[in-house]
Amino acid sequence: MTFVNDPPFALGQTLGVSSTDDGGGWVGTVKQFPDVDPTTGQVRSNRVKTCIAVRNTSGGALLPKRAVVFAAGSFEAVDAYTTATDEIAAGVVDEHLSSAGVAANDVFWVTVGGPTEVTSGAAIPVDSTVSALNAGAGKATTAAAGALQKGYIGRAISAAAGADEDILAIVNLVRS
Repeated sequence: MTFVNDPPFALGQTLGVSSTDDGGGWVGTVKQFPDVDPTTGQVRSNRVKTCIAVRNTSGGALLPKRAVVFAAGSFEAVDAYTTATDEIAAGVVDEHLSSAGVAANDVFWVTVGGPTEVTSGAAIPVDSTVSALNAGAGKATTAAAGALQKGYIGRAISAAAGADEDILAIVNLVRS
């Protein structure tokens, strides 16, 4: 069976629910979006981004442009930022959400493939590997040296001079 209905929320939006009983039919939906700013309509690249609708079960707000992990035993809920440099990220929280992020129990998009903005935890040169960073320091990504590793998120296509700068990365978290 093919799923042909689009979820009732776009990039930069959440489903707007506060109960885990609501929105369950949309959780786990995979959708591709053009790389366009939903607010301005500006086309950023000629690529698509692949996103998954997930529920925030962290108990608090999750901020945009941060790497998050799946809740234990789930591929439909995320419950925390990455907490170790070798942790496998579920995706990057929708870059177009407001700075308040996504509320607890709400459903939102994580990017698993294609271009997205990611907040740096350190200086990141162009074309470097981007990987998960210990979020205990308040960050969720940083450049990694050397070969691909377990915490791999993608490749930087813009640079950050230091921490807390947004970079554009090509995310590749689609695993078979």
